[in-house]
Amino acid sequence: MIEILLATFNGERFLPEQIESIIGQSYTDYKILASDDNSSDYTLEILRSYESVLGEQIKVVQSNTHSAKENFYNLLDMADAEYIALCDQDDFWQSDRLKKSLKAVQRLERRYGKETPILVHSDLEIVDENLNSQNKKMSELTGISEAIKYAKKESKYLYTISTEKSFSRYLVENNITGNTVIINKALLDIYKRPEVSFMHDWWLGLIAFTFGKVGFLNECLVKYRQHEKNELGAKNPLEFHNIKKRNKQRIRENYNCMFAQVEEFLRLYKDELGKSRLADTYYAHKYLNAFANMKSKNRISKIRDILKYSFFKSSKILTIGEMLNI
Repeated sequence: MIEILLATFNGERFLPEQIESIIGQSYTDYKILASDDNSSDYTLEILRSYESVLGEQIKVVQSNTHSAKENFYNLLDMADAEYIALCDQDDFWQSDRLKKSLKAVQRLERRYGKETPILVHSDLEIVDENLNSQNKKMSELTGISEAIKYAKKESKYLYTISTEKSFSRYLVENNITGNTVIINKALLDIYKRPEVSFMHDWWLGLIAFTFGKVGFLNECLVKYRQHEKNELGAKNPLEFHNIKKRNKQRIRENYNCMFAQVEEFLRLYKDELGKSRLADTYYAHKYLNAFANMKSKNRISKIRDILKYSFFKSSKILTIGEMLNI
């Protein structure tokens, strides 16, 4: 059984297509847990209308968090299935999204043990608001291609990402896109809700890298719809119009949030980090401490630590920007 966690807010325009793409999945042993965050449009009514279509396969709850990540944390707090898939309100799933994601996470469970926390994510096809392809993949905009260089190839498309080689980069640049994520029960069981974090997918990745395994399916299982109301979206940080939009204060705030996220992780998982004898946990703990300690250092010392621990972003230009602003 896969429990699909669907977070919504004022999503009436694209929500029906997203739900229809779930109904059209080749894998049908699923249930949907949908949480609407006090929408002012017809989103809640749309969700309610699907209760008559899906019956017990969908449960609709209401929240008032005013935050996509907090809405997802609410859903994770309520989840209880063997496998959990995350779902945004405005995308479109390929018909085998669930089948291939489940196959991947179960393959890693067979290799590393069912008790191992596992997160698998995939690539996405970037499309416009009408689902027309933009001939771009999300992997072209993130640092996942660098991570694959050091990854263990498990099958034609599935890779296990190396904590030792890739976790330091993950601390400064998230390459896990939440709407492709599936996690197992072992990860859900060790999940703790943070008081401070950047995004829910980044937080789940920290847990998986530190105490388990992160898998990447190098194929597009989701059509990632780009429209004017995207909370984050697929943006190339090196394109001129995105560079122009950068606000130095906002950049500093982002880095402060990264530091706060790591500090919160070290606080919440202090006991688990101290008890674990796993090699991956050792490497993760080393990088987490080094990153947290960097916050209070001067500019030169920060640059030295970035070079020493490979706290690199996906391009040299972005890494130089990091050195100047972190």
